[in-house]
Amino acid sequence: MEDSKHKNQNRVENMRRVNLRRSARSHAIVLFLRIVDNIGNLSEVMRSYHLKHLSYDKRKELWDAFSDLPNIKTIEKRQHDNIHLNEHSLTSYSADQVLKLMGINFNKGKLKRFASKDRKQNKELAQLVLSVVKSDPKVYRETLELFIKYWIEDYELRAEQSTEV
Repeated sequence: MEDSKHKNQNRVENMRRVNLRRSARSHAIVLFLRIVDNIGNLSEVMRSYHLKHLSYDKRKELWDAFSDLPNIKTIEKRQHDNIHLNEHSLTSYSADQVLKLMGINFNKGKLKRFASKDRKQNKELAQLVLSVVKSDPKVYRETLELFIKYWIEDYELRAEQSTEV
């Protein structure tokens, strides 16, 4: 009896861990797209409420990975030039296209954040983002994978701290 109780407890713990990782991966992908959509979000992500449980070296590695993305400066300059317009490039469709360019299939329902009618969309900027990612999808995919890896690690560190308290 004690053995089956222990097995159930292990099963529950493993399922909790799997669900946590799945959720963290989804959040990381959406946030990655938000960063590419508006590279200004990178400082918010790195300095504010996200990824604060990671070591400085890992946060710096992520910052460098985003900063070294091919043609990211082109997107950043274009966004900066139009900051007064409060425009965004990605819709749920174009966000899905960006992920497909990187070889990632993702639940379109989780991309609803990009579909708001209140979000002004700049089609020229959307085409720029798509062409930039298309220029070197492998590097963008590697940066996304690194971001997912560290995002999951941060999620797990947060979960550990919340269970300890």
